[in-house]
Amino acid sequence: MNRFSRYLFREILPLYAAGLAVLLVLLLTNFLLGVLADALARGVPAALVARYLLFKLPAAAGPGLTLALLFASLLGLTRLSQDGEIKAALLLGLSPRRFLMPMLGLGLMVSLLALANDELVVPWSEQRALEVQKDILLRSPETVLKAGSFFTDALGRSIYIGALSPGGHLSDVTVISPGGSQGPRDVIQAGSGDLDQAAGVWRLHDLHFRVFHDSRLALDFRATDGTLPIRGLSAGVTGTPDLVYLPLTELLHRLRSDPGQRKPAEWTALNRKLAEPLAATAFALFALAVALFTFRRGMPLGFVSVLLLTFVYYATGSVSNLLGAQGTIPAFVAGWTPVALYVVAGGLLLTLSWRR
Repeated sequence: MNRFSRYLFREILPLYAAGLAVLLVLLLTNFLLGVLADALARGVPAALVARYLLFKLPAAAGPGLTLALLFASLLGLTRLSQDGEIKAALLLGLSPRRFLMPMLGLGLMVSLLALANDELVVPWSEQRALEVQKDILLRSPETVLKAGSFFTDALGRSIYIGALSPGGHLSDVTVISPGGSQGPRDVIQAGSGDLDQAAGVWRLHDLHFRVFHDSRLALDFRATDGTLPIRGLSAGVTGTPDLVYLPLTELLHRLRSDPGQRKPAEWTALNRKLAEPLAATAFALFALAVALFTFRRGMPLGFVSVLLLTFVYYATGSVSNLLGAQGTIPAFVAGWTPVALYVVAGGLLLTLSWRR
């Protein structure tokens, strides 16, 4: 590594550390908000919540590692441009290639780190975080029931109560057991029911029970009465876990099972597993291209512009991932579009600035 490469690293790495710390705080805050209502309602100890956030840290580091590089590279190279250091380097005979190689090297190192984190650490930590979250949900007191609202229990089932009369009489009850990306595993509908708080069960009447397999109805029957155990009730609806957190072997096993079934969510997650770590390399290329292009044009970026360019990746990634998981767009397009936008834009700007 030559002296100029070390100088670039000394300029960018402190900004990278600061940006990563800020992003981790923001992403962990988002995870905290997901369990905060249950934690406050049940008087959960702060140590248990802190343990949950600790296990969610690798999942937050997944996007944080790559996005922080985009932020730090744009900010650091813009500072070099504004202070005339890029101009001085070019006047001394350094070609843009002397900027390009260390930036690509830094991007590849971050990509490898993100890939190792996503595949080796995140699946294990997500499983531990789920166990802690269940501990939080199993704490008492129970959430107060409200008619016309959705609830979840400790088993992850989504429960809807249409009406609640004095004395614990229920009407229009629906219980949905999630089955991942393939839809619900089973659905129970009851015309009425009664709470039995002493036994911890709901005694339901006029039941309609349906079981699904691979999004197809496998069993459909009715019953006059039934007993439903309920424990750890909490307000809200449990979302489908992100399939990108699964180990690669498990994700491939899901794709190989039942080959005739369309699996857009799994295919999108597989493409994301490969694309999202490589985004760091694309960001390094894009940041250098933007810095050289704006230097040539004499219009350096401001701090707000840096934040905007960082946010664009998050926004396009969220939209394309949602459309890909739903099967609206091909999984390959959904997984690679956010990264491809920065590669194409960076390559175009770098070509234009190189020619000048």
